[in-house]
Order: sequence, then C-alpha cells, then structure tokens
Amino acid sequence: MGFFCKELKKEFTEKRDMFKALKEHKDDIIALKKAAIKFTDPIGYAIREAISSKEEAEDKVPVIGDFVYPVINTTNYLDSHSDVHIDGIWDVSLKDQKGKIYYIINHDLELGKVIAFPGNVEAYVKTLEWSELGQNYVGKTQALIFKVKLTDSSNKDALNAIINKEPLENSVRMRYISMTLCIDDSSDEYRQEYENFYKYLSVIANKEKAMEQGYFWAITEAAIHKEGSAVLFGSNDATPILYSDPSGDSQENKNDPPSSSHHPRAKDNVRASLKFNLI
Repeated sequence: MGFFCKELKKEFTEKRDMFKALKEHKDDIIALKKAAIKFTDPIGYAIREAISSKEEAEDKVPVIGDFVYPVINTTNYLDSHSDVHIDGIWDVSLKDQKGKIYYIINHDLELGKVIAFPGNVEAYVKTLEWSELGQNYVGKTQALIFKVKLTDSSNKDALNAIINKEPLENSVRMRYISMTLCIDDSSDEYRQEYENFYKYLSVIANKEKAMEQGYFWAITEAAIHKEGSAVLFGSNDATPILYSDPSGDSQENKNDPPSSSHHPRAKDNVRASLKFNLI
C-alpha cells in the first residue's frame, strides 16, 4: 500500500517517510500555500435549522429585492487539499473586507458575471450543528455566509437558477495567512506536529479521514480575496442557497477547540469516540 502526498507530488511506501519529507519541506510548502490565491472546495449544504418562517421560505419563490443566503465555506472539515479551516479563520478578514466583497459566478471577476456587488453583500459567520446542514457528523462548524440582495443587475443565469432553486454550490477565493502542520507521529522529532494533530482532531467532522491520512494542515487565518462564487460542481456534499436568514449570533471568535483535546493524551479518547461513531 502506498501513500501519495499531494504537496510533494510523490508516492511513499511508508507513512514515516512521508512524514519525514513533509517536516523537511514544511517551510517551503507553507510559503507556497500562503502565496497562492486559491478556491475552497465548493459546497452547498442544506440547512435544517428550525426557524419560524422556514416553511414559508421554502415555498416562496425569490424575486428581485429579496435576500438569499449562500453558505460559502465551513470549518472543521478536512478538505481535498489536506487543509482544515479552524473556527475564527475569517475574523480578521471579515473586518478588513467589509463592504468590498462580490458574489459572482464561477470566480469570474468580470462585468456580466456579478450576482451582487459589494453594496448588496454582507458576509458573516454563524456556528451551526453539522446536523443542521443535513450532515451525519457529530459536532459544530462555523459557516461563512453571504447575505445577498437580488437586483435587476444580477447575472441572469444565476438569477434564474436561484429563482428556480437549482442545486448551486459555493466557493470562496482566498489567501492563507496563518497555518500549522499536524502529524500523527509521537516520535520526538514530531513533538510539536503531534501536539497540533490532537489539538485539532477532536473538532474535525471527518476525523477518520485525518487519522487514515496521518497529517493535515490547520488553517487558523485566511483572507477573503474579493469574492465568493456560485458554481455548479464541487467535491463536497452539495446543496445550495438558503432562502431564509440563518443569522442569529454571529462573529464568534473561537480559535481553539475545547482544552481537553489539546493534550496528546487525548489520543485514546479520540480513537474511542471515533470507533463509536463509525459503528
């Protein structure tokens, strides 16, 4: 059985050799990840939040002047880039980019591709149970949500898709600011990476993937770069745009998981809970 490392574009026969190479090239990998403008795996989770106007919102056909609420990104999920966005990742950027964010289609920053200009986009975060997003994971995620006003100038294809409630997904254009390597190896040479791994593992929804892979990158701060987009296809579970306001409490700042998960001794507890959840 081989172990392919996307960052190094190399196949390893032993995990320990992959971990060694990751540690040796860690600074270079982090520099490259920070330098790149990248797009998140598109998502579009179905909200199952209990709100008073839910049935009316589901039945209502949106029209010009109405607001919709695309879920642009979620935290605490190991994505296809081996990255895990940590709660609080958007706190700084949301303040810096207030009134500057577009909602567009296919990440095309061109006239005619805009669903909503910055004056009609309000970005915020809200902590939700995974079950509220239609997922079977245990725990919570911090969702990055856009409050978007539909106007006469909205891209017509996107507007028609939204009005007809077609299954669109969403993605954010971003740049990483702060991140750390996490490795599941208790050897002395990986002491910090091992501590990082079990510091964050307990909050990861798909933690079985993290344990199988043996490493991930915890992204603690990222910057939204100009826009979030509606797209057709993505690698995460799909379902689209919310037609009612899920806001409530927002702008939370919880960068660290519960303190009980910070120590490597939490490893046995995590493995036990993982086994239970998979049965």
